[in-house]
Amino acid sequence: MGKLHGCVLIAGTGTIAYGFTEHGREARAAGAGPILGDWGRAHDCRGPETILTSSILHTFGLCSPDELIGWTYADPSWARIAALVPVIVSCAEAFDEVANKILQDSVEELALSVKAVVQRLGLCGEDGNASFPLVMVGGVLEANKTWDIGKEVVNCISRDYPGARPIWPKVEPAVGAALLGWNFFTKETYKEANKR
Repeated sequence: MGKLHGCVLIAGTGTIAYGFTEHGREARAAGAGPILGDWGRAHDCRGPETILTSSILHTFGLCSPDELIGWTYADPSWARIAALVPVIVSCAEAFDEVANKILQDSVEELALSVKAVVQRLGLCGEDGNASFPLVMVGGVLEANKTWDIGKEVVNCISRDYPGARPIWPKVEPAVGAALLGWNFFTKETYKEANKR
């Protein structure tokens, strides 16, 4: 499996960008966990009307936006928060302006996380054009009817770092983790055997 080199973007129930160089340097960006902001734009009449309000309430069986606060803090698990992504995508596909802005902002934030890691590790080379693998993992990055968030993220990264080579794993992340663990175990076992 060789030395690790490149960047991985994970966007599912949580998000993180993590990079490695073949010389053993590592860097990360994001990965701090979900946060619910204090501002309810449409509900507080501080932003445009959006079908997100009724869609989210319907999805979680709530009657009013105020109930969403209690729902969120009753069990702030990441999976519950991540369940909003398909609702937002569905509203964006129905041409909801607010949902589209959320998705576009998300694309830019995910790309910025990757760009921060790439820059800190110099994965793009001195001229910014060096080739490096970019592993894309997580349900948020999967294609939908109108929005292909993963493709949009790659396009945004490629504008600054044209050497980014996106890789979409063909196995589940747990299998990849097991393979990395096995690789580490076999290397350590080999080292120990050669010491004797």
